[in-house]
Amino acid sequence: MTCRAAVFLFASLALGLASTLSAQTVSSFDVTTHCEQAGIPPEGLALCHDVATAVELTQPEVGLVVAGGSPVLGTASPIGTKFRWLPRMFIGGRLSFVWAEIPDVLNYPDSPGEPVGKVDFSVTMPQLDLSVGIFDGFMLNTTLGGFASVELLGSLGPVILPAGAGFQNDVTGWGLGARIGVLRESFTAPGISVSGMYKSAGRLHYGSVANGDDSQFSMDLGVTSFRAGISKSFVAIGLGFTLGYDHYSSDVAFGVADAQGDLIPVVPESAPISHSSGRWSAFADVSYIVLFFNIVAEFGWQETQTLTTSSGTELQSGKWLLGLGIRLSL
Repeated sequence: MTCRAAVFLFASLALGLASTLSAQTVSSFDVTTHCEQAGIPPEGLALCHDVATAVELTQPEVGLVVAGGSPVLGTASPIGTKFRWLPRMFIGGRLSFVWAEIPDVLNYPDSPGEPVGKVDFSVTMPQLDLSVGIFDGFMLNTTLGGFASVELLGSLGPVILPAGAGFQNDVTGWGLGARIGVLRESFTAPGISVSGMYKSAGRLHYGSVANGDDSQFSMDLGVTSFRAGISKSFVAIGLGFTLGYDHYSSDVAFGVADAQGDLIPVVPESAPISHSSGRWSAFADVSYIVLFFNIVAEFGWQETQTLTTSSGTELQSGKWLLGLGIRLSL
């Protein structure tokens, strides 16, 4: 199999993945009904609407940094060299950043029709990664191996949310999954693999009516991630490209302040509602390789969705991800 044929195979796998997944999951977040049932007065419906907009933007923005890019930073090849009785594995760490924006629902305009401000912030996640090979796969010929190889994937790290932007706590993200090899990288072909992971983060809290904010919301986060990747190293430099799809799901609760500053629990913590969405993404990795040690920079893009606040301000949830990490292959 030539390098050109391997690239064609990767493209076919990516298109097959795309055809089985919808580009946008329908949201179950029926805001209007809940606001009306909670008895929100007409002058408060705009704030109620914009809190929901903040939730819909926060989910994929925080979700992107939890999902991350390539499941094995810097390479799509079934990794590692066999050393005695040890399985093929890698241990690594990465630091990822996502820049986000949501409507300013904590300091809401007093007069109807005034422009709604926005809050810009970054989400940071330091993360430990582990991959362990449990099946080396089959040899297609003397230089092409790793077909149908299997690796178990795991990740763990804190999601750091800025208190200055209104977040009340940080959360911890973890993930488990598997990667299936198509080709192990060789002199004649790139590495190709597909993977699936489930990642979860604890419940984040944004705003506090008790502390004088105009609203508050909370949500947990579950992410089902699919990735198809291709990579190739050239002496001391490695390049990798990954196509991804992430399905986000959350249980959401939120409330707004009344005229006296007391909380109206539109959706109480005891009875949260489900909200889900989906995004496509793409990532590029550049590695500097020294034997089994790799320094990797990762750049990622997430599919854009534009949402409009009650005053007509447009905000986008499609964001860029930047990551920097190290990988040690054994």
